[in-house]
Amino acid sequence: MKSIIILCMLLFGTFSLSAQEIYSNDVSCIDYDGNVAKIHASGLAEKKKEVYDNALKSIFNALFVNGINGINEGKPFLSKENKYYLEQFFNSRYHLFVRNHTEEGKPEKLSSGMYKGVVMAEVLVSALIKDMVRNKVMVKPLENVSMEETQEKIPLPSIMVVPYKRNTNMSYASILSTDFDLRMAVSAVDNGFKQLHVNTISVETRADMAQRTMDWEANNADSNDKQLLLNSGADVYVIVDLKKDISAVGSRVSLIMSARETATGRTLASRSGWTNRFKTSELDRLCAYATEDVLDGFLKDISMEFAKKLTKGNTVALRIGLSDTSINTLNDRVGGGNVSIASLIRNWVRKNSQEGRYHIQGSVAESLIFDTVQIPTHDADGILMDASVFADNLAFYLDEQGIPCSIRIDGNTIYVTID
Repeated sequence: MKSIIILCMLLFGTFSLSAQEIYSNDVSCIDYDGNVAKIHASGLAEKKKEVYDNALKSIFNALFVNGINGINEGKPFLSKENKYYLEQFFNSRYHLFVRNHTEEGKPEKLSSGMYKGVVMAEVLVSALIKDMVRNKVMVKPLENVSMEETQEKIPLPSIMVVPYKRNTNMSYASILSTDFDLRMAVSAVDNGFKQLHVNTISVETRADMAQRTMDWEANNADSNDKQLLLNSGADVYVIVDLKKDISAVGSRVSLIMSARETATGRTLASRSGWTNRFKTSELDRLCAYATEDVLDGFLKDISMEFAKKLTKGNTVALRIGLSDTSINTLNDRVGGGNVSIASLIRNWVRKNSQEGRYHIQGSVAESLIFDTVQIPTHDADGILMDASVFADNLAFYLDEQGIPCSIRIDGNTIYVTID
């Protein structure tokens, strides 16, 4: 009989033999809405009455072990086998996750004596994921991680809301003082974030402080605003643009929002959409309606990107330079060896970044620029890691190598000056 089964496997498709069951890989997803999936599957059995059960079991075996295109990016749900969970599941629980199914025709008897059957099943995929998470055989997917759960492990981002710049010669402050519409839109989005209990940083307040405390260059508004963002302490800045449609039949607005990581400029989320028409032309009310429509989902997108930091780490920028009085270059050897200062720093970053993830933007004798470095969210003792701790660790290492330096941190950008 074993040789007959193997022959059927070759003729009918690829199968897995597990606990004396025959699981088919002839499984395909027809439709999936993020909750329920319609899945077409074949089954094979020695007994006619077992064919359709095997077809249903094949669906779950494919989800667990092989993956199904169209669900979970085609990746299997389980990264390693959990025998206890799988035995319990296939023995008595799999039918709990099948909302309904239809058998397509009667089982067909093959020349081998085996029976083949086909089903179309509606599978409760979201319920299955919750069951696997609850039984600790699967890590909760990032899209299902709430902001509260993320906040238990890493701090949620602080956000600065800024106006869209159509003219780089205008600063954020000048746009807000001259463009009433954008000012109202920025205010509405900022208030919306506050209502969702998100820490926001006022761009106007920071701009006023910068004007009083910094020597800003004349006629260089774009450069000044970039420096403002880096010095703001905001992890994320949200760019807001506004479109209006005012007519006799009613008024509506559209908010176009893009969230970017301050340290790297990487886009985290983007949303836009028109409100319904209202019998009002009051811009503050229209903007409030718009934020109600899109802000919760927009924040969830940002939150999901930050949840990725639990496995991928935080992103910082690292810039190494020389002081005016330094007698060294980054190409100089240290400690009597053949390793340059730049090589020492690169090796240290490689070993101390999350899974060695970093990117060098440029390297010359006078400077070394890492535009992105993924640092772990926690250190070896489980304590939160941030840019300050990472910078202190690097400074301590350089001091041990006889390379004195000073550290300055602006947001998530680390400046190391070698003396």
